[in-house]
Amino acid sequence: MVNADETRRKKARELRYRKAIVRDINLDKIWEELGEIEETCNDVQYYFDINGDGETLLNALDGNEDEAYEFKLMFSDLAAECEQMQQDLQEEYIPEYFDTFFTAVNTDDTLLGWDPYEGDYMGLGSAFEDHLAMEEARKKMQRKTKDQILEAARICFRVYQAFIGLRHRYDCLKAAMDILKDENTGYIQIVRQIEEAYEKASRSDFYGGYGPWAEKFDRLTDSMPQEAWIQ
Repeated sequence: MVNADETRRKKARELRYRKAIVRDINLDKIWEELGEIEETCNDVQYYFDINGDGETLLNALDGNEDEAYEFKLMFSDLAAECEQMQQDLQEEYIPEYFDTFFTAVNTDDTLLGWDPYEGDYMGLGSAFEDHLAMEEARKKMQRKTKDQILEAARICFRVYQAFIGLRHRYDCLKAAMDILKDENTGYIQIVRQIEEAYEKASRSDFYGGYGPWAEKFDRLTDSMPQEAWIQ
């Protein structure tokens, strides 16, 4: 015998299609990503002051303070723009249109449906349910006038284009930041190894020019790029 709780669960699952969203193009997803980008951008200032190894990221920028400031400013501007976009997304006309519009015009992106029993958006589970969800969204959009539909399209694509632009800028800045951090960390590790080899060679075999630590010192110094010595 099926209990009442299982019946409610089954009914909720069957009706998910009536309130669907595109998994990667919906307001909650965009809001969440904007928050993550903003938080990461705000944290960047600490890398310009001091990183976990106690060395400034300025080293990785060849000591160019203007370039370091400009780099930091780009992250700061991006964080401010993410915060502003989050505020803009709270405007009433955007939530009314956005998720329904992109579900209605969806082609091959994964759809999720609201499950009141689970209290969350869940997978629809079949191509047929995806079709039902798109048809439901289209019916909702078709209740609007042609002018309202055109306005919805203009607003929704503008919002999505703005978000994609911010995310692309973040990806580029993050990639550049990671490269700088990796390069800086690599130099620091080599320098520390050189210092260790020098100290141990000095105590034993360095002045004779022979021995394992003297050989390691020579090998490490040879591995450093020429520009490191110039700086």
